[in-house]
Amino acid sequence: MTLLSTIDSGFLLTESHHSPKHIGSLMVYRLPKGKGPAWLRKMLDDMRQHPPSYPLDQRIKRQVGLLFDMETDDRFEIDYHVRHTVLPRPGNDRQLNDVLARMHANLLDRDRPLWEFHLIEGLSDRRFALYFKVHHAMADGITFGRWIDRSTVTDPKDLSLRPIWAVTEEPEDAEQPDLSYAQIIQDGVKALGGGIRTAIDVSLITAKMVQRRFFDKDDHVALPLSAPRTPINVHTGAARAVSFTAYRLEALRAIGKSQGGTINDVVMTMCDMAVSRYFDEHGTRLKGPLVAYMPVSIRTAESDGRGNLVTLLQVKLASRHEDPLDSLAEVRESIDSAREVFSGASSTAVQYYSLMVALLSLFEELLNLDRLLPPVNNMVISNVPGSRVQRYLRGAESIGVYPVSTLPPLTALNVTACSFAGTMYFGLIAGRTAIPDLDTLTEYLDDAFFALAEATGVSTD
Repeated sequence: MTLLSTIDSGFLLTESHHSPKHIGSLMVYRLPKGKGPAWLRKMLDDMRQHPPSYPLDQRIKRQVGLLFDMETDDRFEIDYHVRHTVLPRPGNDRQLNDVLARMHANLLDRDRPLWEFHLIEGLSDRRFALYFKVHHAMADGITFGRWIDRSTVTDPKDLSLRPIWAVTEEPEDAEQPDLSYAQIIQDGVKALGGGIRTAIDVSLITAKMVQRRFFDKDDHVALPLSAPRTPINVHTGAARAVSFTAYRLEALRAIGKSQGGTINDVVMTMCDMAVSRYFDEHGTRLKGPLVAYMPVSIRTAESDGRGNLVTLLQVKLASRHEDPLDSLAEVRESIDSAREVFSGASSTAVQYYSLMVALLSLFEELLNLDRLLPPVNNMVISNVPGSRVQRYLRGAESIGVYPVSTLPPLTALNVTACSFAGTMYFGLIAGRTAIPDLDTLTEYLDDAFFALAEATGVSTD
């Protein structure tokens, strides 16, 4: 028996048909020289010989209060989870995106382990793709990246095969035995003490936020329910749209460094500039700066690979966009303010505060309060580190790793960036009805990158 944590269980509790809570990755490869469809299908057959390892061999057994009890699936069917898709000619990126959007819109089957793997054949330029999606209750972005690294190699001559569902290691405490009465009492006392400390820390976070915003007059602090109303903060429906782009990591780093900032500052600013321009081009006038959820990992080197160790910071973005450097400076100050508010609090308190804020969006959606209340946030912008070196799969060179994330309630846009082998790959996912022209928004993201590069004198070659 394995009992999911409150944070992990929250992704299952808040899931609906219109709001799936799985995350994914699109991994694009180039076929080795002289290899073709027969080689691909042989590799897929070899992959199917590997059973899943923990936690990807787990299925939901039952719900225990607000938590979920997991158990090993003793009727696991590899052919259900591992699938094969062939694109018709010409096998271009538009076709790939359309297929991926439909795959990502579908809920995972809760009667089975919460993941799917798709080999996508038929891409142009001798490419193929692997799409892997897993429920957010099982992993966060950092864990996902570790699984990708373990399932690939750095030597193109290494032909060993380790499917991504078979690379995890079961921790010693994965199977939790039945507890004695004395142990239950002891654990209850510990939990009560921890709960009191967490409640105090959450109260201190709230007080600190109020202090900074109203008494210290820090306009960069984003309060809950302070985001402006926008056309993308709506009930999204089930249909999804996806789009991808990529930039040199060193260029992003140089842009940030020239202004005393970081790669993440630049990513946030690019997204702000692109979305603000998108609204302006569509005739939407915003009543204040956009507010973004910025997921931040609190995982340490000692943390195991299970579940989620991430929190959501609310970041108020730029108020003006005439000068890209002014926008970058304003976003950087807002990120610093958001981090300072949470400094000193325990990681558990920060997670619970973020969960409570996130639940506001859920209640707004379920109770249709979005007609009365402003949004909690406008979009999600995430930055996940990946491998620093080139990686291979049975000699096939990886030429792109694109994240495909999830949408919170009343939020029709998520932009997630993932660094990999010197390139930052961006994955945009949106509610198809709210943002029917996601490719246009992606073009604006490209334009924002070039505008920041030009303003800082950074080469984009």
